[in-house]
This record gives sequence, C-alpha cells and structure tokens, in this order.
Amino acid sequence: MHTATETSDLMNLTLCDWEGSRKAHLEKVPRSATVGQVVSEAVNHLGLPPQHLYQAVLRGRELDPASVLDDLGVDHDAEIDLVPEVSAGCEVVAR
Repeated sequence: MHTATETSDLMNLTLCDWEGSRKAHLEKVPRSATVGQVVSEAVNHLGLPPQHLYQAVLRGRELDPASVLDDLGVDHDAEIDLVPEVSAGCEVVAR
C-alpha cells in the first residue's frame, strides 16, 4: 500500500470473505487508496484464488473498484465484505 504522510491519512479495515469464515485485518491503509487496491491486498491476505474477481460490499452497497476510500466516506475500522463477482454471459445471434 502507499505511504501516507499523516496518521489521520491512515485507517484500519477488516475484509471478510463471503462466508464470513476468514477475515483480513489491514492496518495503516491510506485513505487515498482505491477500493480495488484494498480488495487486491485482502485477496492476497485471505489466500483467495487471485484469478477470480471480487466485489467489495459495505453495508449492502457495492463499491466501485476505481473509487477512493475517502471519497466514499469509508470509516476507520470499517468491515467490508468480499463477494465473488458474477458476470452473466449472453449470446449474440446474428440474423
């Protein structure tokens, strides 16, 4: 994670897998980090398959991976759930 200049620029977060059986406690996370950066770090800590995509969910709200934690109002000590992204495929048929 990036280095922040002030203590107030850092926060602790807990990320849980979708079953709630594993938790990653991330400390000193910069408020300027993106959701995607935090998810990537948590996937590594939790030992989840890195080839899968995961969605961060905070209090029932899906978080955009490109969004900055501070811009989203993520609080210090927030608990974020990681759920596998499911993409429905569709077939285009030429007529």
